[in-house]
Amino acid sequence: METTPSNVYQTVHLDQDALAQKAYDLYGTYYPEICQGYSAYQRSRTLEDFKLHIRYIQESLAVGDPAILIDYAGWAQVLLTSLGLPKDCLSSSLAVLQEVLHKELSPEMSRKTDAYITASIRFLETAPTEVPSFIETDNPRKELAISYLDALLAAQREKAIALIMDSVENGVSVRDLYLHVFQPVLCEVGKLWQMQMISVAQEHYVTAATQLTLAQLYPRFMTESRKRERRGKMLVAACVSDELHEIGIRMVSDFFEMDGWNTYYIGANTPAEGLVSAVRERRADVVALSSTMSFHLPLMDHLIRSLRSSQDTQQVTIIVGGYPFNIIPDLWKKVGADAYAENADEAVAIANRFVGL
Repeated sequence: METTPSNVYQTVHLDQDALAQKAYDLYGTYYPEICQGYSAYQRSRTLEDFKLHIRYIQESLAVGDPAILIDYAGWAQVLLTSLGLPKDCLSSSLAVLQEVLHKELSPEMSRKTDAYITASIRFLETAPTEVPSFIETDNPRKELAISYLDALLAAQREKAIALIMDSVENGVSVRDLYLHVFQPVLCEVGKLWQMQMISVAQEHYVTAATQLTLAQLYPRFMTESRKRERRGKMLVAACVSDELHEIGIRMVSDFFEMDGWNTYYIGANTPAEGLVSAVRERRADVVALSSTMSFHLPLMDHLIRSLRSSQDTQQVTIIVGGYPFNIIPDLWKKVGADAYAENADEAVAIANRFVGL
């Protein structure tokens, strides 16, 4: 398999099942005292971990940059440390996988994987094992954000919603709540799960409750939106297929609405043909696409290629965002987008420049 040009995204397919099994077997050879005591569940989890390593290696190969693998290694180190596993647990598994890939891949491909994994292992030597709070000291709504999160972690959804609605009654704008409460709280919840301070059920509860809170805010949101002069422009906003982290792109869509745009929010798990049809039928001026997980980049690439290959949608402006694009500054170019936005405010400003507003 040829390596990917550094300025082009090209999907890489590795045999995850076979390679993970080879890595697991080799790991058992090197560390028999660990693997011999594994239960069936522990064996299956270790295999899944090797597959996950490979998924992130694939994406680093696809973009021609080790940053995705290095960032994943840093995230996994925090998680594994929080689970009480030895500090060198991740480094040793990556080293074993490196050995397997060196034997199984073509010389050119294995040269890249060697370099990427070596860089990741080196990074882990000094990588932090904790993540700082996303509800920062200079957040103007810090107290509200903490109170809202505390209520939800205590399963007091009605109290959390009441805190938000009371703040609106006292003059806090919906836009302010999006930026300084919901966004940092959702990031904080992800961090708390990563550090094993809350369960995945609690994380899902906070997300679902926040979606309900946004629905409760909808009348207020529409009131703020109507105060703006309509732009006469159309945005279609969507997540890639299989992507379930939809609140971020919903906030982006709402920011466009508050800026006077007409919006068509498709949301999560959008297939390519549905997106192309929506863009064509709505005569969209801009498409906003989001991907939170790096291993969903092949789906992002497919969506953009689908838009570009259709005569009716090939000229539409495409703005992308999401975590992988924060890691690699020029990744948006590699997937064929017109621009990248770090947040909802920036997305609106970029779109307005593209359409001449």
